[in-house]
Amino acid sequence: MKKNTPGHSRIDSAFTLVEVLIALTIFAMAGTYLMSTFASSLTARERSVSDDLLHEDIRAVRMQLLLEPNLEDAEDGGEYPTLNHGEASWRAKIEPTEIIDLFTVELSIEFSEPPEDGPRGHTEKLYLLRPTWSEGDERSDLLEDKRQELERSRDFDRF
Repeated sequence: MKKNTPGHSRIDSAFTLVEVLIALTIFAMAGTYLMSTFASSLTARERSVSDDLLHEDIRAVRMQLLLEPNLEDAEDGGEYPTLNHGEASWRAKIEPTEIIDLFTVELSIEFSEPPEDGPRGHTEKLYLLRPTWSEGDERSDLLEDKRQELERSRDFDRF
């Protein structure tokens, strides 16, 4: 370290222009990185809110299907005014399974005002246990088949 003597000035202990430029460059790169991270987090938050609103509307339309007691009316579907994406048109393709009162349902929903940069519609597959959708004859036949299958599997003649 140099002392101040009459022949030396304080300028010898200051930063050079190159050092200042390097420091400014590092600071600018760090600032750019922080701003891009901040912008990305804001975009992700905005998209998350938009997705939450879409899922809320899908749940509301799904509830309309679940509340439908009649099989034919459930297959016909309907219109439902959503809170966020306008009118939702829904329909269901319903098929019985081998299990009594269990149905596979393909629910299709189309929104009149879909989310920006999002899908216009939504399709999902559900398995619903709905005794009110079973036809009496079909239900009786399935029960009889299961009873006969159970008797064959137990083999009561062994005893």
